[in-house]
Parts: sequence; C-alpha cells; structure tokens
Amino acid sequence: MTLPLSDLDDIVAAFGRGEFVALLDDPEREGEADLLQAAVHVTGASLNAMLTYARGLITVAVAPELLERLDIPLLPVRFAEPTTPRFAEPVDYKHGTTTGVSTYDRAVTIRALLDPQATPEDFARPGHVFPLAEAEGGLACRRGHTEGAVALARLAGLPPAVVMCEIMAPDGHMANRDEVAELCRRRGIYMVTVQQVSERLAAPAADQ
Repeated sequence: MTLPLSDLDDIVAAFGRGEFVALLDDPEREGEADLLQAAVHVTGASLNAMLTYARGLITVAVAPELLERLDIPLLPVRFAEPTTPRFAEPVDYKHGTTTGVSTYDRAVTIRALLDPQATPEDFARPGHVFPLAEAEGGLACRRGHTEGAVALARLAGLPPAVVMCEIMAPDGHMANRDEVAELCRRRGIYMVTVQQVSERLAAPAADQ
C-alpha cells in the first residue's frame, strides 16, 4: 500500500503548532500507528478528541531525564516482548485535579510533568498518566513509537514529551494501515513514519 505521506517539514510545523500527527511504526515491527500531540499543547478537550479518534491507551513519551528529575522510576520488566516500551510509574498531579482520570485532570498532570517548578512530592503514585521512557540513544537504538515521538518533538523545537494513543479500529482490533490512512483523511491529520523521522535525524551527520 502506498501511504499518503506528506513532506516532513510540513508535518513538523503542524506538530509544533499543536496539531495531531499519526506516527506509523515499521511494518516488520508492530506495524501499528499512534496518534500524537506535543505535551506542551495538550488540553482536556484535545485529550478527549484523541481518545475519541484513536480509542487506545493514553501514554506520555518522555526523555528519561524528565523522569529522573521527578523521581518517577521505571516499572520492573517481566516476561515482556523485546518491543515492549519502558513504562514508568503512573502518576497524578495533586494540585487542580480531582480523581485524576478525566481527560482534563490527565491534561493537568501531563503539563505538570514539564513544569520546572514541579517536585516529586507533587505527584501521587499510582495515578492515571502512564509515562514511557525514551530508550538511551533514541531512534538509533530503538525504532519504536516512543523514540519516534520524542524525536519529532525535538525536531519541532519542543520539550521532549509527547502524548500518544494507539489507533484502534471501530471493532476494537488494532487499526491497519488502510484504516489509519482513512482516519487521517477524514480528520485532516498528517501521517509520518518512524523511518521518515529517523532519516531526518541521520541526514545532518551524513552531510558533514
């Protein structure tokens, strides 16, 4: 299938403005897509739209130093597949939220992760926001949605934190690439592949 992919500069610009972007994995890997939004732009309304469109689990891909600063540890890995992302302790921000589960509460928590004044004590554990840590070395070491999302944020000049939601089909199965393309067509969402992002990151080194 030929995917209706756009120029990466247009995609990065849209992502930088806060628009949704669909990130497709390598076909030989999971072969799935996540809907992304830069964490600095997330709102309760945008998170609700993301859940409505994509239907999957909301997570936040972040650079590992952010988790270290807020003392949010990685969860133990047991019986996992090699492609399993690095889940960290789920959290809720303790200020300006109620139960923590509404999209509006989760948006507050996600934005608080980027607040330089936030402290570890500001986050209740366990909570309803699931951070995923970027692998050391980023896309050079792991070509997953987490690394691709954080790399896209860096290309856009934004903090390395991205809200992600797996795209599911209306019947509850994971959406295939045709279904992802149709969702993006209907909603006016750009599509990008992990390979596109990885190639852009490698291009400056190749030109030197």
